[in-house]
Amino acid sequence: MTAERRRWLLVGGSPRIAVDAVRFLQARGSGATARRLRELLAESGIPSDLLLSDPAEGATVYGDRSDLDQAVRRWIGSNPTGGIALSAAINDWQVASVDVERDGVATPITRDDKAPSAATALSIRLVPAPKLIDALRGWGHTGPLIGFKYEAAATVIGSAQALLSRTGASAVVANSLSGTVQALVDAQGVRRFTDRSELLAALAERMSAIA
Repeated sequence: MTAERRRWLLVGGSPRIAVDAVRFLQARGSGATARRLRELLAESGIPSDLLLSDPAEGATVYGDRSDLDQAVRRWIGSNPTGGIALSAAINDWQVASVDVERDGVATPITRDDKAPSAATALSIRLVPAPKLIDALRGWGHTGPLIGFKYEAAATVIGSAQALLSRTGASAVVANSLSGTVQALVDAQGVRRFTDRSELLAALAERMSAIA
């Protein structure tokens, strides 16, 4: 009898941050990494679920951060020992207040309102948002975790190492804004790659071995 392989949740895209009733902020995130990982895992017979901000074949779609958190919590409820790979560009900020200025007077609006186009200025105050990756263990997740870090080339490796230490992740993918740094960081050290496709192939191999 063949043992059941560990299931993975592949989270891609980017949640929307509502500004008013019709406008939102969103980090750049296509979901391409999550989709490619699913293809690579499937080649090794590893089951996975896809959670994206934009529609794609076989994917569950989320909208804002609340949708995303709820979807991840539901998945953990059914797959507490499953693996999670968080490649999504998850917002570090959330809207605290929005003010519309007209004739030098600022008036706050709610997310159910629409900021009038005739206003002379629109001010959006952002405050730090809770880190999704830090919430997973508290939600009952006991399986392996793959984190992602995306920032300047000079700092991304150090930040990936800090994330690895803080979360107890199996590995963290380090991507630089310039694309010059593509690396897989784990307890054994830093493994660098010449391009994105090579990195994702190595990551999928690692995830398959964990499964």
